[in-house]
Amino acid sequence: TTTTTTTTTSTTTTTTTTTTTTTTTTTTSTTTTTTTTTTTTTTSSEGCNGCDCPADIYMDPNGSSNILKIESPNFPSKYNNNDFCEWTVTTDSDARITMVFDSFKVQGSSRCSKDYLYLGKVARYGRVKMCGLRMPSNFSLRSIKNKLIIRFVSDASKVKTGFSAILTAA
Repeated sequence: TTTTTTTTTSTTTTTTTTTTTTTTTTTTSTTTTTTTTTTTTTTSSEGCNGCDCPADIYMDPNGSSNILKIESPNFPSKYNNNDFCEWTVTTDSDARITMVFDSFKVQGSSRCSKDYLYLGKVARYGRVKMCGLRMPSNFSLRSIKNKLIIRFVSDASKVKTGFSAILTAA
């Protein structure tokens, strides 16, 4: 006589043979599948620096945040290849932002197509792409309205020390 019983959690097979020897075999099989999902959240207490993610910065023309220093990554050491940094600086609607350069050394190229510093929109020039190793002393740019977009971009070739500039909201 052979009896087979199957359930969803285990399988039991019993075989009985009538002779001088009786053998009983029982087999239990259990399969468990576990799926684990892990979510990792990284939080920086410093916030965006403009290069790890775009930075939105408000400058209060009448408060302690009316002066800001912006620099290329690693300044005064050389910046990295393939950097992309973006800062959007705003101030009160009746104020403007002035940018004065302390230092400027960005790989020069025709039409600043390799590494460059982009500023938009500034008085007298509109949108500006700047590169090269020299800047007139006390060279400054002033926003047309209460917003200044600053982008620093480098390609995969030469690197320089970059730039350092002071922004003032007034």
